[in-house]
Order: sequence, then C-alpha cells, then structure tokens
Amino acid sequence: MFCNKCGNKLSENEKFCNKCGEPVKFDMGSIIFSRENKFYGAIVDINIFMDGILVARVGNGKEVKVPVTIGKHRIAFDVWSGNSQEEIVITPEHPNIKVMFTLKMGAVTSKPKITQIINL
Repeated sequence: MFCNKCGNKLSENEKFCNKCGEPVKFDMGSIIFSRENKFYGAIVDINIFMDGILVARVGNGKEVKVPVTIGKHRIAFDVWSGNSQEEIVITPEHPNIKVMFTLKMGAVTSKPKITQIINL
C-alpha cells in the first residue's frame, strides 16, 4: 500500500502516513497494463514501476492487472534503451483503468509510451 498523497510505502496497520501525515485510505482499484503487440522490440520485456517499486514485467502483446489504491501514482516504464514516466490518478468514480502502451522505436533509443487510458 502507498500513501494517496505522497506515494510513501505504508503497512496495513498504519492510520497516518509517517512521511506526510495524510490519513491512510485503503480504497482499492486496479490498473491493467496492456502492451500492444508489435513486431519490433517483441523479445524485450518492459518493466513497470509504480511509486518507485517494480510491480510488473510485460511482454509483447501481454497484459497484467495490478491492484492500486485510490489517488495519484507515478508510473515509470523502463527498458534497456530508454524509459518514460507518467502520473496517473485513480479516482473513486473510476477506480479501475486500462493503460495501453507500446514501445516506440527511435534511431538511437526506444521508449515505452502510453497510447490510451480507458476507464473500465
């Protein structure tokens, strides 16, 4: 579990974040990370970090469901040749989302890129 305000890692018995003091809310949702199936970069898995912690590795054409608390989260995609970061907000109105992403190939580096976010 992570603080909804600052992203600090929390244990389930905490009532307040020990970093920022925010009351702990454990309303849950989920993010489905879905990687588009592409020929290029097919053998390379993409690491997905949420709030600084590795939560998944996604292969070409695969998807993974990750539980998440309601609030703001820093998402980082990492692959050997490049990385990207995004901020995603999970709301009580839309606690479950699907994040579609792909590996964009460049002349020197390749970077994962979000192509679509769908409310489920």
